[in-house]
Amino acid sequence: MDEKQYDKQEERIRFVAKHYREGSLNAKQAWNRLARTKGIRPPAFRRRYLAMAASFALLLASVAAFYYWKANTPRWVEITAAAGQLKEVYLPDSTLVSMSGGSRIRYNAKTFGKKGREVEMNGKAFYRVTRDESRPFSIQTKMAEVVVLGTSFQISQRYASIRVHVATGKVNFIAGEGREKENVILTANMSASYAMETKKIQTLTGEDANFLSWKTGLLQFHNTPLERVIEDLNDYYQVRVISRSMIRGEKLTATFNRLPLEEILLIINQTLDVRLTVDKSN
Repeated sequence: MDEKQYDKQEERIRFVAKHYREGSLNAKQAWNRLARTKGIRPPAFRRRYLAMAASFALLLASVAAFYYWKANTPRWVEITAAAGQLKEVYLPDSTLVSMSGGSRIRYNAKTFGKKGREVEMNGKAFYRVTRDESRPFSIQTKMAEVVVLGTSFQISQRYASIRVHVATGKVNFIAGEGREKENVILTANMSASYAMETKKIQTLTGEDANFLSWKTGLLQFHNTPLERVIEDLNDYYQVRVISRSMIRGEKLTATFNRLPLEEILLIINQTLDVRLTVDKSN
């Protein structure tokens, strides 16, 4: 029986089933008798039809799910700077990022610049952000978030602490978790830090002449306490400088431009009559 004949038979049965009085006709039995008489197997046909329909629906659902997944899966662009390397890159919005050795940044190429400009980072980097008030620029780290419009600033994250130094413009420094989250607005030449140990933002006072020394190669000290000199040397050369003599309030005024650490220590020791050396015990 072809499809046209089958449709006509099914139409007749539906008509009978629609007008019968309850109890006078068993539609299922009538269908089965008709099927035996005419040699048709409607249940099998229905099963094949339903199986085909289910397969097609599953295919459509799979295709739809694939395109939804593809549209919503991030396409990360990751940039790293090798140890000891200074790397500079431009983001899609023309923001310039200068990265210190061992640092990493990444952004989702699918969403960056659509509504906002979000970057994730680890390490130390200096940002010169292209101003765009309709699309705020934000940097996410493990401990904090920095939100800006257009400015230049540095973020340094190390172990369980993070520090932000603003060169120009204004940033919103947000740190902490849950109810302990707090924020502070920083403007040009201001710095702030956050440590997991204290879980507090600390605004730092005093000019930091060497916050960009890793980028410029220039170390400047003007009547700087020796303790701070040692901190800056440790940060720049990534070592641990210690004093083998008592520090008695010595202060240093000097400028060093990409000099080897050994030469700098020799100059300081002779100038201040102290004994600074590199701790090589670790």
